[in-house]
Amino acid sequence: MSPRRRRPGTVRLPPALRVVGLVVGGAGLTIAAPLVYALAIGDSIRAFALPLALAAVLFVGALRLGRRIPAPTRRESLLAAVLTWVGLSLFGILPYVLGSATGGAGAPIDAFFESTAGFTATGATVITELQAQSRPLMLWRAQTQWIGGIGLIVLAVIFLPRLAVGGRQLIETEVAGPQLEKLAPHLRASTIRIVAVYVALTVLVIGGLIALGQAGLAPGMDSFQAVAHAFTTVSAGGFSPNPRSIEPFGPWVQWLIAVAIVVAGTNLALWYRAIALRRPQSFRDDELRWYLVILGVACVVLVSELALAGTYGLADSVRQGVFQAASIMTGTGYATADFAQWSELALGTLFLLMFVGGCSGSPTGALKVMRVVLATRVVFREIRSTIHPDQIRLIRTGGRSLNDRVIHGVVVFVLLYLALVVIGGVLLLVDPGRPAGLNFEDALSASAATIGNVGPGFGVVGPMGSYAPFSDQAKIFLSLLMVVGRLEIFPVLVLLTGAFWRD
Repeated sequence: MSPRRRRPGTVRLPPALRVVGLVVGGAGLTIAAPLVYALAIGDSIRAFALPLALAAVLFVGALRLGRRIPAPTRRESLLAAVLTWVGLSLFGILPYVLGSATGGAGAPIDAFFESTAGFTATGATVITELQAQSRPLMLWRAQTQWIGGIGLIVLAVIFLPRLAVGGRQLIETEVAGPQLEKLAPHLRASTIRIVAVYVALTVLVIGGLIALGQAGLAPGMDSFQAVAHAFTTVSAGGFSPNPRSIEPFGPWVQWLIAVAIVVAGTNLALWYRAIALRRPQSFRDDELRWYLVILGVACVVLVSELALAGTYGLADSVRQGVFQAASIMTGTGYATADFAQWSELALGTLFLLMFVGGCSGSPTGALKVMRVVLATRVVFREIRSTIHPDQIRLIRTGGRSLNDRVIHGVVVFVLLYLALVVIGGVLLLVDPGRPAGLNFEDALSASAATIGNVGPGFGVVGPMGSYAPFSDQAKIFLSLLMVVGRLEIFPVLVLLTGAFWRD
């Protein structure tokens, strides 16, 4: 009897699992860096030795056993994208369980939350005693955000040239930059160029922070702090080893990180085209222009409110307002002050910025600027159509008119996103184990901050607080929101439909 052939359209698990094994195992091998650092400073390597061995087994096993497994199809690549984020979050539990001190993420659920927040570059934390944790563990914590910021699926496209068509589907779940394919004839070469920009920006931030520390302009900024903060700045992650975030390092560091945050929130492809290809006209980008306009308006509102309310003097109002606007809008989540104590207008402005995000092709989360702009243009088009029903008005971006399918997709995404934020806030509020004093505003901010990969919210989850008071079921739910937000909703929803698994 001849072997049974696979029916066309059937989703096969082996190709997807091979991608997951290689990416999770490969990313897990980077835990060798904090292990070496622990050896160098005479610290325990217990938290890293077992995960490193597990990552090596997983990577080598997927590499050797999967040689005969065919490249994934589009649907299998989509499945691999979702499973990769879940797999990394589960892998990242081990270092926290094995190496956390008092007030850390030693419990499995807490470790899962912290790991997910790291790899999704969210910046939400359940650690209440950051200074009690070892430096190697804090390096790993920052490193997970740097890896997650560039996108594990981006790395898969680089190192798995056999992905073929499926590689395009993988990359679209990570980097929505419309110019990515134009950097080079092939997807893999384009992706490598994006990673090169990401690495170069990281090196520049590390160098700048170390220079400020050595010049005496940044108290406490040593090499470890510089690397940890560069990793979590460029990735728009926001994990700081310090309980007061960026506040203790002074104005010079805060301004440098604010500039780096703004740059990291742009489409990284623009920088490659402008610098490497010597095409400065690439910065004449519709999305980039609106990104700077929205950020500029938010800065003016915050600075004015802080100064007029007497919260700070003029110079400090400018620094605090600009920094927090950039940090929250890009989803970095760093803080230079406990902004949860600011006025209602300032908090409302920051809350709205949680939904915006940065540009497509950046490591930021939330809606992304282009979706916000297009959704706004749809609203104005409908208003004009009500007044002049016979007129046909096209929605354009970058000199191109968009078809109705693209516009419909943007509107549906925005509505789904907003609905998930509200549903998430309600579910947190009705949880029997919710933190004492949690109100709807705080619950809504926690939901928006996790699905938008921002991190801090208001109230108990403010910039100087943590998510530790939430119940275990709420922490799992919030962790899933982080993954859904990082994958931009649709890949997860598609997997939940019967049509995905049928022919």
